[in-house]
Amino acid sequence: MARVLYVTIPAEGHVNPTLGLVKQLVDNGEEVVYMCSEAYRTRLAQTGAQFRAYQLDEQLFRELGFHPTEVKHPLQFTDFMLRGIIELHIPEILRQTENDSFDYLIFDSLFGWGGAILGEKLGIPTICSVTNLAFTEPLSQIVEVFDAGDLDVEALSERVTKIAESIAREYNVALPAIEDITHQYGQLKVVFTSRDFQPDADKLDDSYIFTGPSITPRLDAPSFPLEQLRSQYDQVVYISMGSILTKDVDFYKLCFEAFRDVPAQFVLSCGKDTNLDSLGDIPPNFIVEPYIPQLEVLQQADAFITHAGMNSTSEALYYDVPLVMIPLSSDQPIVAKRVEELGGGIILDRSQLTPAALKSGLLQVLNESTYKEHAKRIGDSLRSAGGYQEAARRIMSLFSKV
Repeated sequence: MARVLYVTIPAEGHVNPTLGLVKQLVDNGEEVVYMCSEAYRTRLAQTGAQFRAYQLDEQLFRELGFHPTEVKHPLQFTDFMLRGIIELHIPEILRQTENDSFDYLIFDSLFGWGGAILGEKLGIPTICSVTNLAFTEPLSQIVEVFDAGDLDVEALSERVTKIAESIAREYNVALPAIEDITHQYGQLKVVFTSRDFQPDADKLDDSYIFTGPSITPRLDAPSFPLEQLRSQYDQVVYISMGSILTKDVDFYKLCFEAFRDVPAQFVLSCGKDTNLDSLGDIPPNFIVEPYIPQLEVLQQADAFITHAGMNSTSEALYYDVPLVMIPLSSDQPIVAKRVEELGGGIILDRSQLTPAALKSGLLQVLNESTYKEHAKRIGDSLRSAGGYQEAARRIMSLFSKV
Protein backbone atom coordinates (compact mmCIF):
# COMPACT_ATOMS: atom_id res chain seq x y z
CA MET A 1 0.00 0.00 0.00
CA ALA A 2 1.00 3.64 -0.36
CA ARG A 3 2.20 6.39 1.95
CA VAL A 4 0.14 9.57 1.59
CA LEU A 5 0.75 13.19 2.59
CA TYR A 6 -2.45 15.20 3.09
CA VAL A 7 -2.24 18.94 3.76
CA THR A 8 -5.10 21.36 4.21
CA ILE A 9 -5.93 24.75 5.69
CA PRO A 10 -7.24 25.16 9.26
CA ALA A 11 -10.92 25.81 8.51
CA GLU A 12 -14.00 23.78 9.38
CA GLY A 13 -15.32 23.80 5.82
CA HIS A 14 -12.02 22.48 4.48
CA VAL A 15 -11.18 19.92 7.17
CA ASN A 16 -14.57 18.31 7.87
CA PRO A 17 -15.21 17.08 4.28
CA THR A 18 -11.86 15.26 4.32
CA LEU A 19 -12.45 13.19 7.47
CA GLY A 20 -14.36 10.37 5.79
CA LEU A 21 -11.90 10.17 2.90
CA VAL A 22 -8.87 10.02 5.20
CA LYS A 23 -10.42 7.34 7.40
CA GLN A 24 -11.39 5.32 4.33
CA LEU A 25 -7.86 5.52 2.95
CA VAL A 26 -6.48 4.37 6.30
CA ASP A 27 -9.03 1.56 6.55
CA ASN A 28 -8.02 0.49 3.03
CA GLY A 29 -4.41 0.13 4.17
CA GLU A 30 -2.89 3.46 3.15
CA GLU A 31 -0.55 5.21 5.60
CA VAL A 32 -1.69 8.82 5.80
CA VAL A 33 0.30 11.69 7.29
CA TYR A 34 -2.09 14.63 7.74
CA MET A 35 -0.78 18.17 8.27
CA CYS A 36 -2.91 21.01 9.59
CA SER A 37 -2.85 23.38 12.57
CA GLU A 38 -2.76 22.12 16.16
CA ALA A 39 -6.44 22.93 16.74
CA TYR A 40 -7.46 20.00 14.53
CA ARG A 41 -5.15 17.38 16.08
CA THR A 42 -7.79 15.41 17.99
CA ARG A 43 -10.32 15.40 15.19
CA LEU A 44 -7.82 14.26 12.57
CA ALA A 45 -6.09 11.71 14.78
CA GLN A 46 -9.46 10.00 15.17
CA THR A 47 -9.31 9.04 11.49
CA GLY A 48 -6.26 6.85 12.11
CA ALA A 49 -3.94 9.23 10.26
CA GLN A 50 -0.61 10.34 11.71
CA PHE A 51 -1.11 14.00 12.56
CA ARG A 52 1.59 16.65 12.26
CA ALA A 53 0.94 20.27 13.16
CA TYR A 54 2.25 23.25 11.27
CA GLN A 55 2.36 26.61 13.01
CA LEU A 56 -0.46 29.08 12.49
CA ASP A 57 0.88 32.63 12.54
CA GLU A 58 -2.01 34.54 14.11
CA GLN A 59 -0.04 37.80 13.99
CA LEU A 60 0.48 37.48 10.24
CA PHE A 61 -3.20 36.80 9.71
CA ARG A 62 -4.03 39.97 11.60
CA GLU A 63 -1.49 41.91 9.55
CA LEU A 64 -2.98 40.56 6.34
CA GLY A 65 -6.26 42.01 7.48
CA PHE A 66 -8.11 39.31 5.58
CA HIS A 67 -11.69 38.56 6.52
CA PRO A 68 -14.26 36.88 4.28
CA THR A 69 -16.76 39.70 4.71
CA GLU A 70 -14.23 42.40 3.76
CA VAL A 71 -13.07 41.18 0.33
CA LYS A 72 -13.23 43.95 -2.25
CA HIS A 73 -11.22 42.44 -5.11
CA PRO A 74 -10.24 38.89 -6.26
CA LEU A 75 -6.55 39.78 -5.96
CA GLN A 76 -7.05 39.89 -2.21
CA PHE A 77 -7.67 36.13 -2.34
CA THR A 78 -4.48 35.68 -4.34
CA ASP A 79 -2.54 37.86 -1.90
CA PHE A 80 -3.90 35.90 1.06
CA MET A 81 -3.09 32.60 -0.62
CA LEU A 82 0.50 33.68 -1.36
CA ARG A 83 1.33 35.31 1.99
CA GLY A 84 -0.99 33.46 4.34
CA ILE A 85 -0.68 29.94 2.91
CA ILE A 86 2.06 29.34 0.33
CA GLU A 87 4.83 31.60 1.66
CA LEU A 88 3.97 30.70 5.24
CA HIS A 89 3.39 26.94 5.17
CA ILE A 90 5.26 25.45 2.21
CA PRO A 91 8.74 25.82 3.80
CA GLU A 92 7.58 24.27 7.08
CA ILE A 93 5.81 21.39 5.34
CA LEU A 94 8.94 20.67 3.29
CA ARG A 95 11.10 20.89 6.41
CA GLN A 96 8.89 18.48 8.35
CA THR A 97 8.87 15.98 5.47
CA GLU A 98 12.48 16.25 4.26
CA ASN A 99 13.46 12.82 5.65
CA ASP A 100 10.21 11.15 4.53
CA SER A 101 9.09 9.58 1.31
CA PHE A 102 5.53 9.60 0.03
CA ASP A 103 3.77 8.04 -2.92
CA TYR A 104 1.27 10.84 -3.53
CA LEU A 105 0.11 14.17 -2.12
CA ILE A 106 -3.43 15.39 -1.46
CA PHE A 107 -3.68 19.13 -0.84
CA ASP A 108 -6.47 21.59 -0.25
CA SER A 109 -7.46 23.71 -3.22
CA LEU A 110 -6.61 26.90 -1.31
CA PHE A 111 -2.97 25.91 -1.52
CA GLY A 112 -3.38 26.46 -5.26
CA TRP A 113 0.04 26.87 -6.87
CA GLY A 114 1.54 25.87 -3.53
CA GLY A 115 0.23 22.34 -4.00
CA ALA A 116 2.02 22.13 -7.34
CA ILE A 117 5.24 23.37 -5.69
CA LEU A 118 4.97 20.71 -2.97
CA GLY A 119 4.40 17.98 -5.52
CA GLU A 120 7.36 19.11 -7.63
CA LYS A 121 9.72 19.38 -4.65
CA LEU A 122 8.63 16.01 -3.23
CA GLY A 123 8.66 14.39 -6.66
CA ILE A 124 5.23 12.76 -6.30
CA PRO A 125 1.82 12.88 -8.01
CA THR A 126 -0.68 15.41 -6.68
CA ILE A 127 -4.40 15.36 -5.97
CA CYS A 128 -6.39 18.51 -5.27
CA SER A 129 -9.04 18.33 -2.54
CA VAL A 130 -11.82 20.69 -3.68
CA THR A 131 -14.24 21.28 -0.81
CA ASN A 132 -15.99 24.17 -2.54
CA LEU A 133 -17.32 24.39 -6.09
CA ALA A 134 -14.63 23.87 -8.71
CA PHE A 135 -13.46 26.89 -10.70
CA THR A 136 -14.38 26.66 -14.36
CA GLU A 137 -12.86 30.08 -15.07
CA PRO A 138 -10.07 32.16 -13.51
CA LEU A 139 -11.05 33.41 -10.06
CA SER A 140 -11.07 36.99 -11.32
CA GLN A 141 -13.96 36.09 -13.62
CA ILE A 142 -15.90 34.14 -11.00
CA VAL A 143 -15.69 36.10 -7.77
CA GLU A 144 -17.88 39.14 -7.64
CA VAL A 145 -15.87 42.36 -7.38
CA PHE A 146 -17.26 44.50 -4.63
CA ASP A 147 -16.87 48.25 -4.36
CA ALA A 148 -13.07 48.59 -4.12
CA GLY A 149 -13.46 51.88 -2.26
CA ASP A 150 -10.04 53.15 -1.23
CA LEU A 151 -8.30 49.85 -2.09
CA ASP A 152 -5.17 50.53 -4.17
CA VAL A 153 -5.60 47.76 -6.74
CA GLU A 154 -2.44 48.73 -8.64
CA ALA A 155 -0.31 48.50 -5.49
CA LEU A 156 -1.97 45.22 -4.59
CA SER A 157 -1.19 43.82 -8.04
CA GLU A 158 2.45 44.86 -7.76
CA ARG A 159 2.79 43.27 -4.32
CA VAL A 160 1.20 40.02 -5.48
CA THR A 161 3.53 39.87 -8.48
CA LYS A 162 6.65 40.50 -6.39
CA ILE A 163 5.71 37.84 -3.82
CA ALA A 164 4.96 35.29 -6.55
CA GLU A 165 8.30 36.03 -8.25
CA SER A 166 10.11 35.64 -4.91
CA ILE A 167 8.45 32.26 -4.25
CA ALA A 168 9.33 31.03 -7.74
CA ARG A 169 12.99 31.96 -7.18
CA GLU A 170 13.04 30.41 -3.72
CA TYR A 171 11.90 27.02 -4.96
CA ASN A 172 13.33 27.23 -8.48
CA VAL A 173 9.95 26.61 -10.10
CA ALA A 174 8.20 28.17 -13.05
CA LEU A 175 6.07 31.23 -12.30
CA PRO A 176 2.48 30.83 -13.48
CA ALA A 177 0.30 33.67 -14.68
CA ILE A 178 -1.01 35.60 -11.68
CA GLU A 179 -4.58 34.50 -12.44
CA ASP A 180 -3.40 30.87 -12.23
CA ILE A 181 -2.06 31.15 -8.66
CA THR A 182 -5.52 30.12 -7.46
CA HIS A 183 -5.87 27.38 -10.11
CA GLN A 184 -6.86 23.84 -9.04
CA TYR A 185 -3.59 22.04 -9.66
CA GLY A 186 -3.17 18.27 -9.51
CA GLN A 187 -3.34 15.23 -11.75
CA LEU A 188 -6.69 14.53 -10.10
CA LYS A 189 -9.20 16.89 -8.49
CA VAL A 190 -11.60 15.36 -6.00
CA VAL A 191 -14.66 17.63 -5.84
CA PHE A 192 -16.94 17.07 -2.86
CA THR A 193 -20.20 17.66 -4.69
CA SER A 194 -22.12 16.06 -7.55
CA ARG A 195 -21.63 16.78 -11.23
CA ASP A 196 -25.29 17.87 -11.32
CA PHE A 197 -24.73 20.50 -8.65
CA GLN A 198 -21.45 21.82 -10.11
CA PRO A 199 -22.14 24.83 -12.38
CA ASP A 200 -20.78 24.51 -15.93
CA ALA A 201 -19.51 21.00 -15.22
CA ASP A 202 -19.15 20.39 -18.96
CA LYS A 203 -16.18 22.80 -18.94
CA LEU A 204 -14.19 20.53 -16.62
CA ASP A 205 -12.09 17.68 -18.00
CA ASP A 206 -11.84 14.09 -16.78
CA SER A 207 -9.27 14.99 -14.13
CA TYR A 208 -12.19 16.29 -12.05
CA ILE A 209 -14.11 13.57 -10.24
CA PHE A 210 -17.32 14.40 -8.39
CA THR A 211 -17.86 12.23 -5.33
CA GLY A 212 -20.51 14.17 -3.43
CA PRO A 213 -20.17 15.48 0.12
CA SER A 214 -18.29 13.45 2.69
CA ILE A 215 -20.91 12.83 5.36
CA THR A 216 -19.51 11.17 8.47
CA PRO A 217 -20.56 11.17 12.14
CA ARG A 218 -18.71 13.80 14.17
CA LEU A 219 -17.27 12.26 17.28
CA ASP A 220 -16.91 15.67 18.93
CA ALA A 221 -20.56 16.65 18.41
CA PRO A 222 -22.29 17.73 21.63
CA SER A 223 -25.32 16.00 23.06
CA PHE A 224 -28.66 17.46 22.03
CA PRO A 225 -32.28 16.68 23.00
CA LEU A 226 -33.45 15.57 19.54
CA GLU A 227 -36.60 14.13 21.09
CA GLN A 228 -37.73 17.68 21.90
CA LEU A 229 -37.71 18.87 18.30
CA ARG A 230 -41.27 17.76 17.52
CA SER A 231 -42.66 17.60 21.01
CA GLN A 232 -44.66 20.82 20.54
CA TYR A 233 -44.58 21.61 16.81
CA ASP A 234 -44.88 19.70 13.55
CA GLN A 235 -42.09 21.56 11.78
CA VAL A 236 -38.42 22.17 12.61
CA VAL A 237 -36.30 25.04 11.30
CA TYR A 238 -32.54 25.11 11.79
CA ILE A 239 -30.58 28.39 11.73
CA SER A 240 -26.80 28.61 11.45
CA MET A 241 -24.49 31.13 9.82
CA GLY A 242 -21.44 28.88 9.89
CA SER A 243 -18.31 28.72 12.01
CA ILE A 244 -16.66 31.97 10.86
CA LEU A 245 -19.49 34.47 10.48
CA THR A 246 -20.98 34.10 13.95
CA LYS A 247 -21.49 36.64 16.73
CA ASP A 248 -24.08 38.49 14.62
CA VAL A 249 -26.32 39.31 17.56
CA ASP A 250 -28.43 41.72 15.51
CA PHE A 251 -29.28 38.94 13.06
CA TYR A 252 -30.20 36.56 15.84
CA LYS A 253 -32.51 39.16 17.37
CA LEU A 254 -34.03 39.74 13.95
CA CYS A 255 -34.80 36.00 13.80
CA PHE A 256 -36.47 36.17 17.20
CA GLU A 257 -38.69 39.03 16.03
CA ALA A 258 -39.51 37.37 12.71
CA PHE A 259 -40.37 33.91 14.02
CA ARG A 260 -41.70 34.50 17.52
CA ASP A 261 -45.26 33.72 16.38
CA VAL A 262 -44.46 31.06 13.77
CA PRO A 263 -45.69 27.62 14.99
CA ALA A 264 -42.43 25.73 14.47
CA GLN A 265 -39.49 24.64 16.57
CA PHE A 266 -36.47 26.80 15.78
CA VAL A 267 -32.94 25.64 16.55
CA LEU A 268 -30.29 28.37 16.45
CA SER A 269 -26.55 27.71 16.49
CA CYS A 270 -25.08 31.00 17.69
CA GLY A 271 -21.38 30.09 17.83
CA LYS A 272 -19.13 29.61 20.82
CA ASP A 273 -18.04 33.27 20.86
CA THR A 274 -21.54 34.68 21.29
CA ASN A 275 -22.51 35.76 24.78
CA LEU A 276 -25.95 34.24 25.31
CA ASP A 277 -26.85 37.01 27.74
CA SER A 278 -26.46 39.52 24.90
CA LEU A 279 -29.36 37.91 23.02
CA GLY A 280 -31.97 39.21 25.43
CA ASP A 281 -35.40 37.59 25.51
CA ILE A 282 -35.31 34.29 23.62
CA PRO A 283 -38.77 33.22 22.37
CA PRO A 284 -40.16 29.94 23.77
CA ASN A 285 -40.16 28.29 20.31
CA PHE A 286 -36.36 28.66 20.07
CA ILE A 287 -33.58 26.38 21.24
CA VAL A 288 -30.32 28.38 21.23
CA GLU A 289 -26.94 26.75 21.77
CA PRO A 290 -23.35 27.76 20.95
CA TYR A 291 -22.75 24.52 19.06
CA ILE A 292 -25.36 22.19 17.57
CA PRO A 293 -24.84 18.66 16.18
CA GLN A 294 -25.65 19.87 12.68
CA LEU A 295 -25.96 16.56 10.85
CA GLU A 296 -28.37 15.15 13.42
CA VAL A 297 -30.56 18.27 13.47
CA LEU A 298 -30.61 18.56 9.67
CA GLN A 299 -32.02 15.05 9.44
CA GLN A 300 -35.02 16.36 11.41
CA ALA A 301 -35.32 19.78 9.75
CA ASP A 302 -37.97 21.05 7.35
CA ALA A 303 -35.95 24.13 6.35
CA PHE A 304 -32.49 25.57 6.95
CA ILE A 305 -31.67 29.27 7.23
CA THR A 306 -28.02 29.53 6.28
CA HIS A 307 -25.17 31.69 4.95
CA ALA A 308 -24.89 29.17 2.09
CA GLY A 309 -21.40 28.01 2.90
CA MET A 310 -20.52 25.02 0.75
CA ASN A 311 -20.24 22.58 3.63
CA SER A 312 -23.53 23.52 5.30
CA THR A 313 -25.38 23.70 1.99
CA SER A 314 -24.15 20.27 0.92
CA GLU A 315 -25.08 18.69 4.24
CA ALA A 316 -28.59 20.15 4.14
CA LEU A 317 -29.23 19.07 0.56
CA TYR A 318 -27.80 15.63 1.28
CA TYR A 319 -30.72 15.27 3.69
CA ASP A 320 -33.23 16.87 1.26
CA VAL A 321 -33.63 20.05 3.34
CA PRO A 322 -34.65 23.19 1.36
CA LEU A 323 -32.81 26.41 2.11
CA VAL A 324 -33.39 30.06 2.94
CA MET A 325 -30.01 31.52 2.01
CA ILE A 326 -28.42 34.76 3.18
CA PRO A 327 -25.01 34.73 1.48
CA LEU A 328 -22.48 37.12 2.96
CA SER A 329 -19.13 36.69 1.25
CA SER A 330 -16.56 34.47 -0.45
CA ASP A 331 -18.15 31.75 -2.61
CA GLN A 332 -21.47 31.88 -0.75
CA PRO A 333 -23.27 33.95 -3.43
CA ILE A 334 -22.15 31.41 -6.06
CA VAL A 335 -23.34 28.45 -4.00
CA ALA A 336 -26.64 30.16 -3.19
CA LYS A 337 -27.23 31.05 -6.83
CA ARG A 338 -26.76 27.42 -7.83
CA VAL A 339 -29.24 26.20 -5.22
CA GLU A 340 -31.79 28.77 -6.37
CA GLU A 341 -31.21 27.84 -10.04
CA LEU A 342 -32.00 24.22 -9.20
CA GLY A 343 -35.07 25.18 -7.17
CA GLY A 344 -33.83 24.00 -3.78
CA GLY A 345 -34.20 27.32 -1.97
CA ILE A 346 -34.40 31.09 -2.12
CA ILE A 347 -31.89 33.91 -1.62
CA LEU A 348 -32.49 36.88 0.67
CA ASP A 349 -30.38 40.05 0.65
CA ARG A 350 -28.77 40.60 4.05
CA SER A 351 -28.52 44.35 3.50
CA GLN A 352 -32.28 44.63 2.99
CA LEU A 353 -33.39 42.02 5.49
CA THR A 354 -36.33 42.83 7.73
CA PRO A 355 -38.33 40.59 10.07
CA ALA A 356 -41.20 40.62 7.58
CA ALA A 357 -38.98 39.65 4.64
CA LEU A 358 -37.30 36.88 6.62
CA LYS A 359 -40.63 35.49 7.81
CA SER A 360 -42.11 35.65 4.32
CA GLY A 361 -39.11 33.87 2.81
CA LEU A 362 -39.20 31.05 5.35
CA LEU A 363 -42.96 30.52 5.00
CA GLN A 364 -42.55 30.39 1.24
CA VAL A 365 -40.00 27.57 1.52
CA LEU A 366 -41.98 25.72 4.18
CA ASN A 367 -45.36 25.94 2.47
CA GLU A 368 -44.49 25.43 -1.21
CA SER A 369 -43.74 21.76 -1.77
CA THR A 370 -41.63 22.37 -4.89
CA TYR A 371 -38.68 23.50 -2.76
CA LYS A 372 -38.64 20.20 -0.89
CA GLU A 373 -39.03 18.28 -4.15
CA HIS A 374 -36.11 20.07 -5.80
CA ALA A 375 -33.97 19.75 -2.67
CA LYS A 376 -34.60 16.00 -2.78
CA ARG A 377 -33.60 15.87 -6.45
CA ILE A 378 -30.30 17.57 -5.61
CA GLY A 379 -29.92 15.29 -2.59
CA ASP A 380 -30.37 12.23 -4.80
CA SER A 381 -27.48 13.39 -7.00
CA LEU A 382 -25.25 14.00 -3.97
CA ARG A 383 -25.94 10.62 -2.42
CA SER A 384 -25.52 8.70 -5.66
CA ALA A 385 -22.10 10.29 -6.33
CA GLY A 386 -20.51 7.75 -4.00
CA GLY A 387 -19.09 9.87 -1.18
CA TYR A 388 -15.74 9.30 0.47
CA GLN A 389 -15.78 5.59 -0.43
CA GLU A 390 -15.82 6.44 -4.13
CA ALA A 391 -13.17 9.14 -3.65
CA ALA A 392 -10.86 6.65 -1.95
CA ARG A 393 -11.48 4.02 -4.62
CA ARG A 394 -10.67 6.41 -7.46
CA ILE A 395 -7.55 7.76 -5.78
CA MET A 396 -6.17 4.34 -4.94
CA SER A 397 -6.90 2.96 -8.40
CA LEU A 398 -4.59 5.58 -9.87
CA PHE A 399 -1.91 6.24 -7.29
CA SER A 400 -1.71 3.48 -4.70
CA LYS A 401 0.85 0.69 -4.70
CA VAL A 402 -0.57 -2.80 -5.01
